Amino acid sequence: MWITQSGAYRNFISNLETLNETLNQISQQVSSGKKLNDLHDSPAGSAELLALTDLASEIDQFRSSTGTVLYYLQTADSVLNEVHNLITSIYAKGSQAATGTVGEDVRSTLATEIRSLRDEILSLANTQTKGRYIFAGSMVASAPFAIAGDSVSYQGDADINRIFVDQGTEVQPGVSGSEAFNAAFAAIESLLSAIDANDISAIQSSLGQFAAALSASGQARAKLGANLNLLVNVQTRLNARETSLKEHRSRIEDTDMASAIIQLNQAQTALRTALSAAGSILPQRNLFDILG
Repeated sequence: MWITQSGAYRNFISNLETLNETLNQISQQVSSGKKLNDLHDSPAGSAELLALTDLASEIDQFRSSTGTVLYYLQTADSVLNEVHNLITSIYAKGSQAATGTVGEDVRSTLATEIRSLRDEILSLANTQTKGRYIFAGSMVASAPFAIAGDSVSYQGDADINRIFVDQGTEVQPGVSGSEAFNAAFAAIESLLSAIDANDISAIQSSLGQFAAALSASGQARAKLGANLNLLVNVQTRLNARETSLKEHRSRIEDTDMASAIIQLNQAQTALRTALSAAGSILPQRNLFDILG
């Protein structure tokens, strides 16, 4: 088949442009370290990267939620640990007031000390952090406990809003104040009433309520601990999923540098060969006219 000189020019220029485009693409991959720098590099790969980006965003949201819940649970657990110690101190003072060798004036002093410790517990029960009362149930905008005389009442509810921390996994960020504190406040109120009446028998009877108070506090901490352990497992899953996602993303977009450098050398060689052969295929002056 007869090929005209103009046709030879067009074929040469087309081949030269293809070689230049290939060389530029591989050079960009080597310099950036990425196989995909533009959508047209691989539409399918780019679409998959967008899907992976959405998954990464979801993992970030779950990790943020996990961190929030973890903070509230750790804060609540720390508070209940302090409360346990305070209840124990009140019980010790109540036991002292229950002895027959203690006079009414000493019992009055012990009552004052117990009220001071009770007020510390009340303050802890009304702990507020990040704009929410952590023992108020779902009524997080208002202090959950109020006091009138020696009677402390719960103003919150038993509903704990759950927070999603992973696909299909939601966790309560705390416990209600009623289950954690009501027994303690009731025991303290009974103890103070008995001490004020200077009634040793009633004091001894009221001390029997502290076992339930400490048990309620312990059970609340156990519930917090179970949720804390759950969050540790969730974090492990999220980390594993993120690692797998990054590896998948790397396989799609990261350049195999050894292979890319070989391809770059091959493209450079092919381009040099094409330019060297041009002189024998096309008149030199016409070639420079075209390239120039």
